[in-house]
Amino acid sequence: MRARHALVASVLLLLTLAGTLFPARVPDASPPIPQISVNVNVVSVPVTVTDARGEFAGKLSRENFRLLVDGGEQPIEYFASEEEPAQVLILLETGPAVYLLRGEHITAAATLMAGLGADDRVAVASYGQTPQLLLDFTTDKRQAAASLQTANYGLGMANLNFYASMASVLDWMASAPSQGGGKRAIVVLTTGLDSSGPGPWQHLVERMRQSNVLVLPVALGGELRETGPRGKGKRGESGAAPGEELSFAESTRALETIAEETGGHAFFPRNARDFENAYRRIGALLRHQYSLGFTAPVADGRYHTIRVELAGVRGRDYRINSRRGFLAPAQ
Repeated sequence: MRARHALVASVLLLLTLAGTLFPARVPDASPPIPQISVNVNVVSVPVTVTDARGEFAGKLSRENFRLLVDGGEQPIEYFASEEEPAQVLILLETGPAVYLLRGEHITAAATLMAGLGADDRVAVASYGQTPQLLLDFTTDKRQAAASLQTANYGLGMANLNFYASMASVLDWMASAPSQGGGKRAIVVLTTGLDSSGPGPWQHLVERMRQSNVLVLPVALGGELRETGPRGKGKRGESGAAPGEELSFAESTRALETIAEETGGHAFFPRNARDFENAYRRIGALLRHQYSLGFTAPVADGRYHTIRVELAGVRGRDYRINSRRGFLAPAQ
């Protein structure tokens, strides 16, 4: 185990200091995910409700939710219940560190597939320099799990464009034909490391605020990730500015921010058992997710806050998890 960790740490150090020494990733035959510009007028708000014990609250209806935009109540125009199927994209990083650690999370992915509903549709994509679609949406969970084994791994950290790839995938998900309700999610298996600089991060934040997709990051790197305080401020308030250094501390802050912006949750497993628990939790979360929808009340191109409250539900101390705002379309 020590030898394995030392090997991975050495690879990360070499790639951080001299990523250009390695050859670029050889393109595969998979079709790239198209670049799409999306102007969102309808805002979807993924919502999960849990009690003090972490148990999901089921059987809630539209009347049990109250939606506030900038503090004022906003009518809920559509509602997707927990029983409605979800569309889930699994996005896998194909950098060198992930290649060395791939056995743990790919093997445990069977737990994620087993936790999804029979009608949930799954697609699989990978990313290095750009995202590549490995499998389009299907209800065949075995096929989805098998497609994770087909990813081609690159060696150059200089081609690890996490932020830009996430922005492209969010746009692709927004354009994908909807099957059933408005429940859409991305499970991204990633170190969170990005070598493209601060610009793509700002673009990703903008796309997340315009997107109707829940993002659930699963951090890769296990015990190699820094174990010190991760910081509770917004990304960039402490430590290095976005994109200025390749560190697990910086990537941790990025993954937490991505989850918060979209109403998701970030997972930081350290071993195979943690991966199974994280995937099991994700499966349960997607099965018990609600989706509230409304039309953006203004088209001013500005950021507006969202707050979801429960109505007519008593007896327990419930916690509501949802996206915290949206970027309205420009006039």
